[in-house]
Amino acid sequence: MLREDKIRLMHEIAKYEKSADEWERPAKEYFRGDYIGMHLLQSFLSFTLSYALLLGIVSLYHLEHILNAVNVLIVFRFVLRCVVAYVVGLLLFEILTYIVFRRRYDKSAARRTEHLRCLNRLKKRYDTEERIKELAKEEGANA
Repeated sequence: MLREDKIRLMHEIAKYEKSADEWERPAKEYFRGDYIGMHLLQSFLSFTLSYALLLGIVSLYHLEHILNAVNVLIVFRFVLRCVVAYVVGLLLFEILTYIVFRRRYDKSAARRTEHLRCLNRLKKRYDTEERIKELAKEEGANA
């Protein structure tokens, strides 16, 4: 027998399973710290590579000015600015990465918890219906 509440539960379950995004699947395969740490490492490597490429381009653009600077202090200040910019940029990028992937993991965990709750409710409904059928059979056999 079809019941509206069971149909709603099945619809919610199917909707979750169909709409599970690519980023949600890896989130359930890792612990929270491992998931966030993996993405922090990836962002560190990508920021470092991007910064090195950008620094190389800027250095080539200003190569004549750098080579004409006979004063070591000017070159030292340029290198110091580059290092400070790298550290500040890396810190900001890592903080942003941490916030984004922590939220994604928490959102994914909440959706998984809701999905499991719906599955448990549906299982309880089937168990209740099965128990009612068994009781009806027992009453029929006793009569």
